Amino acid sequence: MTELTLLILLLCVAFVLAPVMTNRFFLNDSRVYADVHKVSLIILLIGPALNSNHSAVVWLVFCAFGFLLYLKKEYKTIFSIQGMASCFPFVFSLISAVWFVSGVIDLRLLGYDRTWSLYAALHGIFLGWLFIGCLAFLSKRPIPYKGYLWGCYLCFIFFLLVAFGIDGVASIKRIGVVGLSLIVPFLIGIYAFNLKKGHKLSFLFAMLSLCSIIISMTLAILNEFWTGFPRFAFGIPIMVLAHGLMNSIFAVPCFFLAIRSEPGSNDD
Repeated sequence: MTELTLLILLLCVAFVLAPVMTNRFFLNDSRVYADVHKVSLIILLIGPALNSNHSAVVWLVFCAFGFLLYLKKEYKTIFSIQGMASCFPFVFSLISAVWFVSGVIDLRLLGYDRTWSLYAALHGIFLGWLFIGCLAFLSKRPIPYKGYLWGCYLCFIFFLLVAFGIDGVASIKRIGVVGLSLIVPFLIGIYAFNLKKGHKLSFLFAMLSLCSIIISMTLAILNEFWTGFPRFAFGIPIMVLAHGLMNSIFAVPCFFLAIRSEPGSNDD
């Protein structure tokens, strides 16, 4: 398996899961959104068979469509602090879609090659769209969940520091990495230990998420600050093989599944 193949497989997980979260938590299980999601996935699947990389543009159109649906539904509240936080996952969906299209078509956006563009898309979906989306959903609940509202903004800021620091000032990236490495496990931990008794399935998913994110963020810190940290395993970068897999298969999806498994979670 190559690095590029692994990135594409992880993106496949993201393309299924993130819209499901969006529809469940923000669009009240919209049938139209679900149908457009399915059609978009089908087009993405048949595009390579027809030797048409430009079919990737359909994902950008789908993400824009989802944002428009949400704006139509919540236009009266989007300029509040809570409303803007709830827009973050949709903004990240668009950003990640742009990077995905750039990677598939190889547009060399900001000088990024195909692999780095897919990296950017992957981070935008899992950390921006899916994880911050879960935080935004939780932030609509009453105390003690109001801390998640500020968690949305802090994660957004740290994400930008990492993004702008990758090809710029290294110290800015390191601030973002340390910030995310602290706040993401903290927020997941707060959620896990505030679950009501009897929510065994949610607690199980939450603990899987917490343990996975601690391991994942430890790898990120070691990669950033330890010069002797191993870079490759089986010909694939460690940060893709371990960090990427932990976040994409366990940490972020399990956080969503924990919330989704709560009785009455769709009523918040």
